[in-house]
Amino acid sequence: MTKYLLATIAALLVASLGAFWALDHTKAALRDKTLRIEKLEASERSRKTTIKLLAQLDTQHTQEITRARNENQALLDRIGTGGKRLSVIAKCPVVRASSTAASVDDAEARAELDPAHARRIVAIPADGDDAIRQLTALQDWVRAGCPAPK
Repeated sequence: MTKYLLATIAALLVASLGAFWALDHTKAALRDKTLRIEKLEASERSRKTTIKLLAQLDTQHTQEITRARNENQALLDRIGTGGKRLSVIAKCPVVRASSTAASVDDAEARAELDPAHARRIVAIPADGDDAIRQLTALQDWVRAGCPAPK
């Protein structure tokens, strides 16, 4: 009978050690899963912050581009209707009347451009400025959405 008692105690001891090992293994797995969840939650918070920042940048740049386009369009409209005139410095021979004799002299004068041509000329830098604003918005968006690796 002692033999059976010792065998039972040995079996219970092995079973207990196995249970402790399984419990320890389960605790380690639980710690790993908890760390993984914390990392995922931090990643989610970071993603939400980035999305919010991108939305703010989009709103800011859209407002800036709209304001600039409206200002440019107002200027182009004023030039087209003649409310604002565009002139350039031009060198042209000027005839001067004098008491002795008529003479030709090179003098600087201003030449006013036709409103349709003036509109096209003013639109060129406005288009370039618009492209620069759009590129700046894109660069800001990329910087905010794709932070540099650490």
